[in-house]
Amino acid sequence: GAAKRAYCPQSPKSGERGKQTVKQEHVSDNEALLQEIVRNTEMGKNALAQLMPYAQDREFRARMLKQQKEYRRLNQKAHTALAACGAESRGQSTMAKAMAKAGIKGRTLMDHSTGALAQMLTEGSNQGVMDVVKAQNAYPEASTGAKEMADELLRFQEASAEMYKAYL
Repeated sequence: GAAKRAYCPQSPKSGERGKQTVKQEHVSDNEALLQEIVRNTEMGKNALAQLMPYAQDREFRARMLKQQKEYRRLNQKAHTALAACGAESRGQSTMAKAMAKAGIKGRTLMDHSTGALAQMLTEGSNQGVMDVVKAQNAYPEASTGAKEMADELLRFQEASAEMYKAYL
């Protein structure tokens, strides 16, 4: 349906065999960019879930919850796009999850003030921005829909980083 049209490049018509190789590259870039969006949003929502219990400031916690909700929405959108294209989403590796969890645990042992949480969230959002930009540069043949979703994630993470700066 609509998701397939927006996110999945058209498969070649019969008789267009010469273009098949090019179409395969489009699918590859497309899937790779969508996989990065899944991985990136998963990392964001998992980090927020882990940091949430430390948030004492009511307004700060509300902002974290709003950010987590947006990560979930974008994550689901990327999952839906991958499924529409017949691909399975992979998300974060077990090792990446464990390392992120250990890193957060180590940093919150020493200081879990609002300022410290804001710094971690600003750094995480900035890392997310860099990862999206790298993916956009690495997969230029992705579908327009996938590129727009990556841009949406990029704008969201830039705004998140800016918002958390007020708490540093």
